[in-house]
Amino acid sequence: MMVSKRSPKTPPFSDQQIRQIASGRSRAIAEWAQSTARQRGISMRRMPNHQFVKAVSRLSDGVVELDPVEELLVALGRAGILTSYQRGLLQVHYLR
Repeated sequence: MMVSKRSPKTPPFSDQQIRQIASGRSRAIAEWAQSTARQRGISMRRMPNHQFVKAVSRLSDGVVELDPVEELLVALGRAGILTSYQRGLLQVHYLR
C-alpha cells in the first residue's frame, strides 16, 4: 500500500515580497491586505468558539483585541495565502 505525503502548499507570496510590503506604512499594509483578500474572495469570519475564546482571554488577563486589518491578516493566513511568519511580520509592522 502506497501512502502519498501531502507537500506543504507554497504560499503565493515570497518572504522577500512580504518584507517589501511590511516596509511600507501601516495604511499601505492595510490596503494591501484588503486588496489581496478581495481578489481571492477571503473575508473575516468569526470562528464558532470566538465568544468562548474571548471570555477565557478576558478571565486570564490576556485580552487581545484585533482590529479588522489584523483579523484580515489572520484570515489570509488561515486561507494559506500567508505563512505564519509572513502574517506575523505584516502584523508587527502594521502596528508600529
